[in-house]
Amino acid sequence: MPVALARPIAPTAAERKRLKKMAYGHKTEYRLRLRAQVLLHAARGRSNARRP
Repeated sequence: MPVALARPIAPTAAERKRLKKMAYGHKTEYRLRLRAQVLLHAARGRSNARRP
């Protein structure tokens, strides 16, 4: 099954910094950490689906 491409997003520098802090912070709640990682991947044009 084909994987849909991530929607193009363009976070500002401040938003990207906050997302990185959330994505790699040890005190961040797990679901928020995953969401931040998905957003950072989408900003790079990557899909959030796993590929074998």
